Amino acid sequence: MFYLFLRFIKKKKFLEMQFVFGKFDFYNCKEPPKEIHNVCHVEKRQVNGRNVFTLTPKAKKSNIQILYLHGGAYVQNFVKQHWKFLSILVEQTHCTITAPDYPLAPKHTYHDAFEMVIPLYKEIIFGADSAHTILMGDSAGGGFALALAQRMKRDDVAQPTKLILLSPWLDITLKNPEIGKIDLIDPFLGVVGLRKAGLSYAGNSDPENFMLSPIYGPLEQIAGISIFIGSRDLLVADARKLNMLALERNISINYREYKDMVHVWMFLNFRESKEARKEIVALIMANDEGKPLSSISEVT
Repeated sequence: MFYLFLRFIKKKKFLEMQFVFGKFDFYNCKEPPKEIHNVCHVEKRQVNGRNVFTLTPKAKKSNIQILYLHGGAYVQNFVKQHWKFLSILVEQTHCTITAPDYPLAPKHTYHDAFEMVIPLYKEIIFGADSAHTILMGDSAGGGFALALAQRMKRDDVAQPTKLILLSPWLDITLKNPEIGKIDLIDPFLGVVGLRKAGLSYAGNSDPENFMLSPIYGPLEQIAGISIFIGSRDLLVADARKLNMLALERNISINYREYKDMVHVWMFLNFRESKEARKEIVALIMANDEGKPLSSISEVT
């Protein structure tokens, strides 16, 4: 029924139509709504003229620090589901989450986004115990998170202890031939709109630049990577490709593919959404850095 509903409202066309009308704030929720303030403390400050939100628990506080990069195809801001998801993580893991409102296309490019987020990352990684610092993001933010880790490795900056990627967008070119097959069963994302958004974010740069498409970047010595993806998400084609690249290079990766789930399903309220959130919470709270990661897994 949910898939039929997405087809009925033509969800795959939403992003494409936003470019037609030049309006990208239909669903934006730029700041945490009132109910989030009831669950956790919210602090807002400015970095490079942009808002940065810090969410902390109202009761017990752990040492865990998460830098969270939101999704939205690099053109859309936070939505309510982001804030709800983050508040659940804060409430259940007692972590502190830093969530920047980074510059978005088409007004800005990835240069502006990295210019804002790199100093913020360094502030967090140098101000806290790196063994308790996690880099995390969903969709475009998942791709951004991996690209940021790769850039920090190139610049010889300390890595976080974990990298958690939720339905990540790993290649803005979308040229993987497997995407066409999955596009037929994906009721959520559309290739045309995504390509427009990716090129807008790239500006005049090569879209295969790893800072735009981290699947082309280095994986060696990157923080322990975990990927959560659904099998009816067209982005799963590149998630599977990244997993295979890691396996070929003997790089440990925790790959969790949920059968029949769509893009960012972990934000929803299905049984599988709750299962994924439990896994993510357990991953955040795990302290055994030497624990081996599973190479591949499909959740039925």
